[in-house]
Amino acid sequence: MLGAPALSRDVSTPDFLIIGGGVIGLSISYELARHGHQVALIDKGEIGREASWAGAGLLPPANQQHAWEPIEQLRGLSHRLFPEWSKQLEAETGIDNEFEITGGLYLARDPGEAVSLRMACLQYEEEGVEVLSLDAGQVAEQFPHVQVGEAVLEACFLPGEAVVRNPRHLQSLEKGCRQRGVQLFPQIEITTWNFEKDQLVSVDTSQGRFAPKAICLAAGAWSQRLADQLLDQGHFAGRIQRPEIEPIRGQLVLLDAGKRFFSAPINEGIRYIVPRRDGHVLVGATVEEAGFDKSTTPEAVEDLASFARQLVPQLAAAKQVRAWAGLRPASVDRIPYIGKLPHLGNVYLAAGHYRSGLHLSPATAVVMAQLMSGQTPEVDLGPFRVNRA
Repeated sequence: MLGAPALSRDVSTPDFLIIGGGVIGLSISYELARHGHQVALIDKGEIGREASWAGAGLLPPANQQHAWEPIEQLRGLSHRLFPEWSKQLEAETGIDNEFEITGGLYLARDPGEAVSLRMACLQYEEEGVEVLSLDAGQVAEQFPHVQVGEAVLEACFLPGEAVVRNPRHLQSLEKGCRQRGVQLFPQIEITTWNFEKDQLVSVDTSQGRFAPKAICLAAGAWSQRLADQLLDQGHFAGRIQRPEIEPIRGQLVLLDAGKRFFSAPINEGIRYIVPRRDGHVLVGATVEEAGFDKSTTPEAVEDLASFARQLVPQLAAAKQVRAWAGLRPASVDRIPYIGKLPHLGNVYLAAGHYRSGLHLSPATAVVMAQLMSGQTPEVDLGPFRVNRA
């Protein structure tokens, strides 16, 4: 065994060890526990407080019945599962994650964005998703709170778009995991990975040793660092293709409008305005290569607030409550890694979901639980393999 220090503490021996307490890690743990497996989850920070918590909770529409490509199938499966999981989690935990099918308004006032939106709508239609095209007059009539006038070059409404209040969804997942017997360990640092040939036999941490049958790296933007550490300590350097995941910062602003006066999120390019039931309005988001810096900048915060107040004039009087940033885990091709690390017998990876982690979390959990349990996943994971490059 390589580099295994003697620890006086008891060794934890779950069936599966999940590393990462975001929506992907919690969802995988919840699904594995649902099928009777013993699961432990560890995180270097607090449970559910990174990118999953920081996002806006947008769930774009998908159609599983018309999905042919694996990425479409994954989206379609998640779109079907999200309302089911929401009901189940509320029944089990008493926490309402505020899942709601609201529809989503998409606008383009820039020629380049208009072309992109037109192509996106065509793609949705090919996937069997309902798309309602709108002209400037229809936008003004159906969405009187939106002030765009004749500047709209392209617009559409997606009736199947949904939203969820992601912090509450994470709370319900955390409680649901605990109630299903998942052991959750926040504030734990991994120190050593111990191998016997191509099998990971144990993991030493700041609070003791874990010796699971298999592990899954699901640490979002930090998954790259963990994979590098694991492969280096296991003397696999140069023998196994490594995943490539980088953090992409997204800044958001929270406004308080006093009451909810519109329900459908408004999307324009990379920015969005998402109303909550309690009158709060989330405005996001930037797309920045800033490393692991989660700070906000005055310029970005002001730009986002101005965008919302200009597009929805009624928000001019809304109080700015706070601003924050999250780090999206982005693979090079923006397709997540879902599968086993090549040439390793019992190490899996579920990370790199970029802006779709929350949306794809139920489907990712289902296929990963199937794969880790020795079953054939219901979605072909070939396109998501770690060594696809």
